Amino acid sequence: METLLNIIYYIVPFIVLLGILVFVHEFGHFIIARLLGVTVTDFSIGFGKELWSRTDKHGTKWKLSAIPLGGYCQFLGDGDASSSTVKDVSALPKEQQKGAFSLQRPWKKLAIVAAGPLFNYLFAIVIFIGMFYSLGRMIYPPVVGALMENGAAVEAGIAIGDKIVRVNNHEVSDFKDISNEVMLAEQDNIKVDIERPMSVNFHAEELDFIPRCAKEPEHRKVIGVQSLPMDKDEKGELISAPAVVGDVYDGSAAQKAGLQKGDILVSINGMELQTFDDLKDYVSEHIDDEFIIEYRRPLVFDVKLRETDYEPENGNKVKRRMLGVISSHELSFAEENMPFMNAVKAGFVEAYDLTANTLRAVGQMITGQRGGGEVGGIIRIAEMSGDVTKTGGLVSFLYFMALLSVNLGLINLLPIPVLDGGNFVIFFIEMIIRRELNPKVKDYIFKFGIFIILAIMVLATWNDVVHLISRWFD
Repeated sequence: METLLNIIYYIVPFIVLLGILVFVHEFGHFIIARLLGVTVTDFSIGFGKELWSRTDKHGTKWKLSAIPLGGYCQFLGDGDASSSTVKDVSALPKEQQKGAFSLQRPWKKLAIVAAGPLFNYLFAIVIFIGMFYSLGRMIYPPVVGALMENGAAVEAGIAIGDKIVRVNNHEVSDFKDISNEVMLAEQDNIKVDIERPMSVNFHAEELDFIPRCAKEPEHRKVIGVQSLPMDKDEKGELISAPAVVGDVYDGSAAQKAGLQKGDILVSINGMELQTFDDLKDYVSEHIDDEFIIEYRRPLVFDVKLRETDYEPENGNKVKRRMLGVISSHELSFAEENMPFMNAVKAGFVEAYDLTANTLRAVGQMITGQRGGGEVGGIIRIAEMSGDVTKTGGLVSFLYFMALLSVNLGLINLLPIPVLDGGNFVIFFIEMIIRRELNPKVKDYIFKFGIFIILAIMVLATWNDVVHLISRWFD
């Protein structure tokens, strides 16, 4: 029974996920090729033995093949599925030769090879837009819900309830941002800015003080806090200061209660505070009451990251360099009633952020600031798709699909021969020099590309196997 459940949770979602992403990618090549008059001879999901096929009226053979680890779109005149070799089409009628990929102008070739990655990006962005518009932005607030025993955060002094606002001076708005910044940290020593929730109870007291805008001292009942200096708007008018303590009067009730300069005021007696004027107005109307003030205190910690054993909800241990904090698992939806155009903007921003973080990690690997241990392959994708299906449901699965679609598009844009990005560079060069590269030069370039791809595949598979063994037996 357990084996059957594993098949349902891991193999089935993986096949569905990869099948959809491959179809989207190859359909991008297909539809642009057809629009530009290029003949598509084969459209296959999977490799190897053909399981099912059907030929449409345009002569394209649509296939499902036995090995569901990719796919291809083959054009008239291609010697192989990657378009790296060319067949002689001179024996074909002139009308048919017009549809041969190898005889097309370089700009057409550029458009066709770029369409695959572009469709992966568009597919991901459409998912993001749909999710944001219908549900809002899904976030796990960057609030510490639990601490890992003997973790880096415990040693540094971070506590449950702390809201993490920056990691190495990079703003975080979602718990996943913390993981991203920790993963991308070039050194084990990082700086973490937090806001710690606190509260105090006290009464206003008589006090001699000099207000910021006055010259003469005053004597009256106050709580004893000042605002930050007020800014001016474009018209030169004063703007209400935020609900932040700019200063605390010596000997005041606020000082005795422990309030400090920089504390972010959240509420007073349950009333939410947006500006400092909200605080002043409430205090003046309830001067004789007891005040219960909730606030957040900004703190900065120097943390030394460490390898930590972590057991997620699926019960399988993993070990990686981490901060050692766990979210509160309280999924929330920011901007739930997001207007459609805002959702469109947020969808593009999400794809951009995922791309930027991936490129940062790749750049660090190239410069030697990060090892290759985080490179994963097919096994890791299958594992993650199963974990997401088990613990996150359909919404998390859709988000994971969009994330992978962005990564698939980005990887294919890398200027490595055999990949779309490598072909793009070759066709771009041919467009500049206005002639085709020497076939022998192309052959050497593609062989070099195959070597790089094989090396990456070996590294990824090795990492996947080591990770899997660690997960099973640790």
